Amino acid sequence: MKYRFIFLSLALTALLPMSASAQKAAADQRSVAERLQAPDNLRLPPANAVRTASGLRYVILQRGKDGPGPTPDSTIEIDYVGWDFQGYMFDSSLPRGAPSRFPLKGLIKGWQEGVLLMRPGDTFRFWIPGNLAYDGVAGDETPKGKLVFDITLHSFSNGT
Repeated sequence: MKYRFIFLSLALTALLPMSASAQKAAADQRSVAERLQAPDNLRLPPANAVRTASGLRYVILQRGKDGPGPTPDSTIEIDYVGWDFQGYMFDSSLPRGAPSRFPLKGLIKGWQEGVLLMRPGDTFRFWIPGNLAYDGVAGDETPKGKLVFDITLHSFSNGT
């Protein structure tokens, strides 16, 4: 009899709806997991990708607000995911649960060029050639060759 009560209690608990905060947390975890997956068009940008003079390619995944964007001297607040061409996700701000802040001029050339095209709230996917990424940087810890990044610009500030 005691075990029937425990089983029934567990069964009823499983049927109860999750709280709104628990549902949001579960959805956020699914969203992060989905955003960490390598995109289908990792190796070859789609036909609608814009190509800059340097060889950087990008598509706009989501538009944010109109208005001014960052300058080369800006400090940016972003979320990002980076993959190499084999589909290995080598870095991301998403698992940390908070956007990252960087001075733009301290980042790889592909980010310096690409983020200047963005406005707060924008999400872009960039295909960055190795010469605009980490090629030529000493050390085995940085990925070499072409890289793909999804970047969401949350905000920026000018000056220090």
